Amino acid sequence: MGMFVFQMTGSALDASIVAACRLLPLFFFGALTGAIADRVNRSQLLAGSLIFLILIFSALGLMAYLDELRLIHINIAAFLSGIVLSGEHSVRRALLGEISGVESLAAANGIDRSTDNITLIAGPLFGGLLFQTIGFIGTCVVACSMLVIALALIVTVPSKPSVNDPPRASLFVDIREALAFALRTPAVLHVLFTTIIFNFCIWPLWALMPIVAATQLDVDPLWTGLLISITGIGSLVGALCVIGYIRPSHYQSTFFFSSLLFLISMALFAVSNNLWVSCLIFFAAGLGLSGFAILQTTIIIAVSPKHARSAILGVVVMCIGTSPAGIASGGFLADQIGVSNSLLLIACSGLVGMYLTRIMIKQ
Repeated sequence: MGMFVFQMTGSALDASIVAACRLLPLFFFGALTGAIADRVNRSQLLAGSLIFLILIFSALGLMAYLDELRLIHINIAAFLSGIVLSGEHSVRRALLGEISGVESLAAANGIDRSTDNITLIAGPLFGGLLFQTIGFIGTCVVACSMLVIALALIVTVPSKPSVNDPPRASLFVDIREALAFALRTPAVLHVLFTTIIFNFCIWPLWALMPIVAATQLDVDPLWTGLLISITGIGSLVGALCVIGYIRPSHYQSTFFFSSLLFLISMALFAVSNNLWVSCLIFFAAGLGLSGFAILQTTIIIAVSPKHARSAILGVVVMCIGTSPAGIASGGFLADQIGVSNSLLLIACSGLVGMYLTRIMIKQ
């Protein structure tokens, strides 16, 4: 999307707005999706979400084929797909926790992250190759094909609502109780503040990275995809380390230092002019990203009551939903002071925020 929009408009801000549109629903719908997921069959809810995504990508591909695709259509599609993304934690990852049980949670999340990373290695590289050879329509066809496979797989997974008691009076009661639990539990509060800081910083990198690769590193879309793939390799290594070595007593420290590693890597990438150095930086960023993603979910599920896990994960999604502010800031700063300078400034701000969070929230 970033490469396509940048080719269409030539504006870093427009490319950032598309990413912001995809993340905006997380703030507005994250908690609500989580409360719903605690009451319904998560497998069926996830299947319905996949069908919705298939329709979105089919519409984008058809409009591109008819030469009717405009920036407004991409922004709308990004927003609609963001509604599905708002249920990633509270539906799919909570379903994984429901299946694995708390005792196997870190390993299950590590394996889940490993599968994410395997596709992150191959997907961007293949996507960059497709985009370079047959264009945007090809990426839509591949996306729809993968989603159909995912739909066929998820309908075979059993699930049941985690709430066995009579339903509460309102979904908003569940949301209020989830917020109250989060505010009085230091471990959850630390995850929430770190999530806000981390997502404020990570999404400008993903939104602006294709532009940095094209302008500062002077590489084509294929190499841009390769850089993202190297992030996947680093994340895969990090996930395997979590599976093999990280125990409950290490959750909080691993979560913090993984977040720190990603932010430092982002700052280094902002000043890198060498492709091979950037490859090493993205490998380190992948290590940090993996530790953050795995432990973020693991900590929440481990300390949350079973009947409210999805609702509390929905609060995490709300925190992720603050990331459009980071994307907008990154896009605005990129047009004002340059892409690399904006990334460096955002990364340094994130490091300061992480330090303040560490000393203010005692666990």
